[in-house]
Amino acid sequence: MSLRNLTRGLFQLAMHRRFYSSIQQQVFTRKLVLNNQRFTSVRSFSSIQTNENVYKDLNQFLDKEIQLERVTQKHPSNLPAIQGFEVTTEGPEVTLIRQSGKEKITVKFNVTNTVNATDSDDEANLHAPDRQQSDAEVTQPSSQLKSRPTFTVDFNRGGQTLSFLCSYLPHDYSDVPEQNQGGENQPQPGENENGKLEDFQIDEFAIHEGDWNDSVYSADCAVIDGELYDKLLNLLEEHGIGEDFANQLIDFSTAYEHRQYIGLLEKLQKFSKK
Repeated sequence: MSLRNLTRGLFQLAMHRRFYSSIQQQVFTRKLVLNNQRFTSVRSFSSIQTNENVYKDLNQFLDKEIQLERVTQKHPSNLPAIQGFEVTTEGPEVTLIRQSGKEKITVKFNVTNTVNATDSDDEANLHAPDRQQSDAEVTQPSSQLKSRPTFTVDFNRGGQTLSFLCSYLPHDYSDVPEQNQGGENQPQPGENENGKLEDFQIDEFAIHEGDWNDSVYSADCAVIDGELYDKLLNLLEEHGIGEDFANQLIDFSTAYEHRQYIGLLEKLQKFSKK
């Protein structure tokens, strides 16, 4: 098992912004005027478009936007594989199942709000601190965005379930692989496209029968013994939930999240045509 930079802290991801889209964030300001000691919005007196024109304008924009998103898809046909697991999806929810002897291993995650633009920008800055973007790169949607969902891992054994809640580490905690001896630039197993390993941490764990709900006591891994935390990581690793799995999950989640986003744009376009 490769060395891990262990951390027992919990990390909250923030500032979810999407950069696939060419849509630029717009800030609408509302001016107020004083009329008989009461404030009245100037916007209410602005020219009003009919609903048909508004939807037509939206539909024309979505034609270009959907095409742009499809061009940036890295896996338009088949989603990346997660070795050893049977994959099922329902909307944004993904379930991975594998039978290992007497144990049934189930991994679940949801791709909603899992793309973090700030984290992706930090990754780009980390790998190219002195690099300036060309004009062509500035006009293209960012290819750095990745979906890093929190996920649960369940080991069902003898009528009981050992459950883990896991989340991805920030990039400055991930391992930096050594350069290949042969001078090749192809990513090694467990590396992402930027040649950097992704890793995760255990946030909580519990043992329960039935569902993992509020009535089940869960241990916060920020306060447990460090040696116990290592043993739990080893347990996951021995069951195939390690760095290779973490990177395969990110590749799948990123492709699937992008597919869900394009589907949402297509639904919005159909709605605008009604």
